[in-house]
Amino acid sequence: HILQSRSKSKQSTPIMATSLFSEDCSSVSDANALFSASKGLLVLRPGNGCLGCTKFHFTIPDGCYALVTRHGADLDYTHPDGTTSAVWPPGLHVPFPPWVGVSNLVTKQSIVLDLPVKACKTKDNVTVNIDMSLVFRIMGDEALGEDPELVRKFVYEVKPLGLSQQLRDAQEEAVRALARSMRHTEIYGIRSGADDGPLGGTLEEEEEFEGDEVLEGTNDAVDRKKVKRSIEKGKDVTDEMQARLNRQFM
Repeated sequence: HILQSRSKSKQSTPIMATSLFSEDCSSVSDANALFSASKGLLVLRPGNGCLGCTKFHFTIPDGCYALVTRHGADLDYTHPDGTTSAVWPPGLHVPFPPWVGVSNLVTKQSIVLDLPVKACKTKDNVTVNIDMSLVFRIMGDEALGEDPELVRKFVYEVKPLGLSQQLRDAQEEAVRALARSMRHTEIYGIRSGADDGPLGGTLEEEEEFEGDEVLEGTNDAVDRKKVKRSIEKGKDVTDEMQARLNRQFM
């Protein structure tokens, strides 16, 4: 799997990315600052950092997956035990000729992507706006038992713009299907359940829903059971959406 993701309430995450992208940078030393400042930045393509300099080493910062090339061709890292990896570890690497260096840096941090879905029709034909965000990270960390080759696949095949479009399409399809299968009272029940504790369960995937009116009133045990069923139904849909996205990137 390239992605590990979950949906999250927008209320608890005020700073979110609205798009995913890659960009060039002058040096690997700029990577952590750029990844921290740009919320949707996934991939950096660093330069050599010193025009006219001849270097026989290169460095890789912490918090990133690094791909290295020789004369533009991918170069695997060789571990002391002889095994190889597409991703190079952080630190100073010497001695290497000037034509060997870091070609791409991919952030390891979790990204929060804003994915609102407008004008969804419910089962009883009420129009609601569903404001959802997706929290994900690029998988490929050997320390977590993940396949580093996935990082190379993401950089060369999926790419940030392609990932952004696939996430939006899959998220919108799943959310619209969820809304169409539920009455508007159930939709609002999911939002209420995300905020209220005494429902007999917890919800990791939370969704914030907006409509033309706010429904207020009292509730009884039957209402609470309906709310809990709505939460579970929404969780099943988001779980299936995550599995579908990962199958797309295998």
